[in-house]
Amino acid sequence: MTALDRYTRLEAIGQWREAPDQPPTEVVVSFGDATLVLSDLNENPLCHWAMAATNRVSLNGSHAIYTPDTEGFETLEIDDAEMVEAISRVSSAESVGRHKTRWLRWVFALFLFAMAGGITYATPDLLRAQAERMTSPASARKLGMDMFQTLDLKLCHEARADEAKTLFEARAFPDTDVELLIVQGDLTEYVFPGNVIVLGSAHLRSFASVEELTAVLWSTMSEKSNSDTINALFSDSSPRELFGYVTSGTLPSERIRTAAQGIMAEPSPLSSSSTITIQGKILRDQDWVALKGICLE
Repeated sequence: MTALDRYTRLEAIGQWREAPDQPPTEVVVSFGDATLVLSDLNENPLCHWAMAATNRVSLNGSHAIYTPDTEGFETLEIDDAEMVEAISRVSSAESVGRHKTRWLRWVFALFLFAMAGGITYATPDLLRAQAERMTSPASARKLGMDMFQTLDLKLCHEARADEAKTLFEARAFPDTDVELLIVQGDLTEYVFPGNVIVLGSAHLRSFASVEELTAVLWSTMSEKSNSDTINALFSDSSPRELFGYVTSGTLPSERIRTAAQGIMAEPSPLSSSSTITIQGKILRDQDWVALKGICLE
């Protein structure tokens, strides 16, 4: 039994603050698949925190504060000794796994050097396969966000609309960790590694219903799965770039930028929802209206 399996049924009440200037929201904290799941009191998922990226900011007895980002922009306060201990144990197990992964990277690198002095040119297929194997969901998400940040696009934010977007992500994709980025402009929908979806605000407003939007995004993701986007990124990478990724976990910034521009230069996907059926109501009418108005000044 893994550390995560032991605590899959454990829940606790926490205070979630999406931003420093936002009031805290009472949430139910539970364990998901290598994630912390934050839900409202009606059990509607609000967001998922990758356990590998969750850091404890402070600890005072049974009271702890956590954040999923290095800036501490978003925080979660928990005052439950059992949950605090559980998060510590699972995070420790994740940390051991990450250290093991780093160690294996160096072992693999030494193996490559031993087998051939010119490995960066002789075995691109081997390097590409190893790069794909070692890219976890969290690593794929980071690659996708890094690619997006190289683009000259203005990300839309508005408090009420952001809440509606979080609900949409959780309800429209209950079994897939999706990050929807709505930007200003008339762009269609584009899928980056880590299930990062970029959607233009004008295109968003063209949808007649949230169900239509969901069907189109699902159709787009079925054509460009996470493995497809990762495979395309590494297929266009040079052996030297792949070797650097295998040994350090990073790609050159120019490769990231070029890959992002390549995705945005692809022909706009044909919006089709004929083979997808949406069950149940995803958003209330007022939430849908708020989401569509996210970029309106």
